[in-house]
Amino acid sequence: MTRLIFAVSISLALAAAGEASADKLVMAHYMTDMVPRTKGKLVRWIDPELADPRGSTAALGGLHQTVPMASLELENADLEKAVDFEIRAARQLGVDGFQFYYPLVDSTPELARSYNEIIGKFIELSDRRYQGFRITLCLAHPSTGRPTTEKQKIALWSPSIRRLVDATRDSPAWLRGASGSLLFYLWVGDGLADGVQGLAHKPEEIAKVGKAYQRLSKAIGVPIDYVYQVRRPSIDPAYIDSIVKTFPAVWGWTASEENLEFWDYLAKRCRESGCLYTQSVYPDYYTSKTYRKGRGDHAIVPTNEALKLGTGGLERHYRVTRLSRVQRHLLERAVRHDVKLINYVSWNDFPEGHHLAPERSHNFGPSLLLRHFKRLWKAKDAKVERDEAIVFFKKYRHDAKPKHSVSLRIKSLEKDLAGEDRIELVTLLTRPATCFLNGRNLGLVEQGLSALSVPSSTGRVRIRIVRDGEEIISFTTPQAISDAPLRTDRLTYSYSSAFEREHAKLFD
Repeated sequence: MTRLIFAVSISLALAAAGEASADKLVMAHYMTDMVPRTKGKLVRWIDPELADPRGSTAALGGLHQTVPMASLELENADLEKAVDFEIRAARQLGVDGFQFYYPLVDSTPELARSYNEIIGKFIELSDRRYQGFRITLCLAHPSTGRPTTEKQKIALWSPSIRRLVDATRDSPAWLRGASGSLLFYLWVGDGLADGVQGLAHKPEEIAKVGKAYQRLSKAIGVPIDYVYQVRRPSIDPAYIDSIVKTFPAVWGWTASEENLEFWDYLAKRCRESGCLYTQSVYPDYYTSKTYRKGRGDHAIVPTNEALKLGTGGLERHYRVTRLSRVQRHLLERAVRHDVKLINYVSWNDFPEGHHLAPERSHNFGPSLLLRHFKRLWKAKDAKVERDEAIVFFKKYRHDAKPKHSVSLRIKSLEKDLAGEDRIELVTLLTRPATCFLNGRNLGLVEQGLSALSVPSSTGRVRIRIVRDGEEIISFTTPQAISDAPLRTDRLTYSYSSAFEREHAKLFD
């Protein structure tokens, strides 16, 4: 009964966002220190210089794989200008709020000075200019460099969160239930509790985690409910029952497209218990982060060390997403389960490659898919609003040999790289039309969303769409498919008929 009351209350709270069907929100994970303050030196992960194949990491073909548009095109931005851009961009691309990465580690008291300033500015501008945009925290991987008790961790971490909440507690931007409880996300959060090593596997361990976060809430000084990250995809009824009875909401992360029987079972138990089941979505996964080849750990190699090791001593992590297929299927699941929250695995985690924010490989293609499914999610009889076409492809076939080659550690259950040697055309059509890809007639394509593909071939991709003898869409991608790539780069490239419109709206 308690979980049912919470599910109703959060629905009412989300409905306060101010638009029809606003009880459904898209929240995106935000890497807090990657806000694009171009007035000063950019943090490593959003610095275009490190992606430049002729720059300081030319010996690796350019260390980074992503080039955020804001880093290139947002001029002389201080914190306020950068935050304003991020909220405008998020709203334009279909995101209703951010959940901010808030690591709970030894250095949290020092980090929090910067993090609280950034998050506080997002809250301020949400209140002042962008009413209805939601803000919350994602408390992440509680860990210390030495043995530390739960009580000690809470004492270390709670003061900085309390200062942020105390300074903004009356803001309507906070994501919360109608009762006034804040709603925070957890990411790899089980380790807060005494007696739980990394991941809770048993019902009694889940109970310990729940109680640990209740004690954290008490130390912060406000009622908080938590969206628990489910990381053990096993149909273990006792384990799952303990989660839905302990936590008012659940979410996943990358790999939410795998083990679908488990996620369906969890969704069913959430419906029965009143726990809020949410759907996580991501468009891509290929890391700018480099790791020591063969070690199999998560220790990121710093830039200078990467240069010393050379490409032969490095590896990058990768998930096979079959171009846009994983994102489309996860969005379809959100519609089918009629969830209240969609979680984009990240807005701006560029070094992991699952970002939605505008960037020179992803461009605006993934966001067009989000906005299409978001309309269906809010009104199942929603029609396509305008004719659009999006292409997705890899920059070279999987068997091409880059000059600067780095090994891949494939983290997905799907291992077949050859299956991504395709050019995929996704159309959003108001009425049927005939589609041409690189001059090849794909035939009459139905209205609504369709996804067609042909084998990958070198050169730029050309799209034409014709209806009633009139060309309604025509574009050529700036990016060409190569048979002699400079470097390993498995980011999915996307481009669309909406690029110029979307880009002008953000930057002109």
